[in-house]
Amino acid sequence: MQTNHWIWQHRNWPAFSYDASVLLADIGVVSRLAGRLDTIYRTLNNKEQMTVQEQVLADDAMETSAIEGEVLRRSSVRASIRRRLGLPGDSADWDAQADGLVSVLLDARNRQYQSLTKERLCGWHAALFPSGYSGMTKIRVGHYRGEEEMQIVSGPFGKETVHYIAPPQKILFNEMDQFLYWVNSNNEQEPLIKAGITHLWFIMIHPFDDGNGRIGRAITDYQLAGNYPAVIQLASFSKHISIDRKGYYRILETTGKNGLDITGWLLWFLQTLKAAINESEWVVERVVRKADFWQHHKNTSLNARQHKAINRLLDAGERFEGGMTTRKYAGMTKCSKVTASRDLSDLVEKYILQKCPGKGRSTSYELCHIKGSMNRNH
Repeated sequence: MQTNHWIWQHRNWPAFSYDASVLLADIGVVSRLAGRLDTIYRTLNNKEQMTVQEQVLADDAMETSAIEGEVLRRSSVRASIRRRLGLPGDSADWDAQADGLVSVLLDARNRQYQSLTKERLCGWHAALFPSGYSGMTKIRVGHYRGEEEMQIVSGPFGKETVHYIAPPQKILFNEMDQFLYWVNSNNEQEPLIKAGITHLWFIMIHPFDDGNGRIGRAITDYQLAGNYPAVIQLASFSKHISIDRKGYYRILETTGKNGLDITGWLLWFLQTLKAAINESEWVVERVVRKADFWQHHKNTSLNARQHKAINRLLDAGERFEGGMTTRKYAGMTKCSKVTASRDLSDLVEKYILQKCPGKGRSTSYELCHIKGSMNRNH
C-alpha cells in the first residue's frame, strides 16, 4: 500500500484543515434556519411536538438502516418509538432490532449532557445487534473490531466498490481514545464544523465490525444536540444522507484519499443539514395543519375510510399529486368504486373536499382551505 494513500496515513493525521471562507455562507444559512426552527418548535403544543418527534424519529430510524441496506418494518419502528415515548401503541409490532436502534437514536438526542465514552458507544453497538449477528455473520457485539481489514464498501455482493480502508486494529484503541477526548473537550470549534468533523473522523476510524454508519450518524445527532436541540428533535439528517446516498459514499471516498483538507466534506455536510432543516419545516407545517383541521372538524361525522383518506391528504399536502380520485380512494381504503364515489360526494357536501380546478373530464378532489385555522405566527 502506498504511503499517504488513506487519510489516516498522513503524517499530520488527524490535524484536519478546511477553508473557512468557502464554508462561511452555508454556516450562516444553517444557523439562521436552526434559529427559525427553534422558534417554530416553541410555538407547538406538547402533543404537536410529540407528533413531529415521532414522525422524524421514525424516518431517521428507517433511513439510517436503509443506507446500510437493511430494511426495518415501519410498524415495528413506530411501536418502539411510541413505547419509549410513553405513548399508546400496538406491542404486537415490537421487535428487538428496531427497538435497539430507536433506543440508540433517543439516547443520542436526549442525553447529550453526558460524555461520549467507549462504554456508551459499545452499549449503542450492542443495542443495534441484539442477536449477536449481522445478517448471518456473528460479530463482536459491544466491542471494537478485530484484526481483519475493515473496508467501507457499497454495491451488490460480489460487485462491491471499495471506498476506503480503515486504520488497522493495532492502532485502533489509541485512535478512538484521541477521538473521544476531542469530542468531549471544549476546543472552541464552531459547533456545525465540529459536528461535521466528528462524523467524518468516526467513519474514517470505523471501529466496529458493523454498524459504524448508524453509530456515526447517532454521534452526529449527539454533537448537534448540545447547540441545536430543536434541529435534532425535528430534522432527520439520515433521511437526507439516504436521499443522496451515492453522493455520501462519493464524498467519503474522495475525502478518505485526498489528504487532510476536508473542505469538500464539510460543504457537503452543511448543505445536507440545510436540506434536512428545510424538510423539517415542511413536516411541522403538515402536523400543525392536521391538528387544526381535526380541531375544526371534531364534530363532523365521518367513517373510518374517510378518516384514512383525509389523513393521507393532510400528511402529503401539496405532494399528493393529481388530487384524490375515485380510483385512488378505492385503492387506499379497499372499497368499491361505488362506495368511494359516495364517500367523496359526502366529503364535498360537508365542505371538506372540493373539486380540483382545470381537470377536464377527470374529476379529482383536494382539501378545502379552513379560513383562519391553519395560520400561526412562526
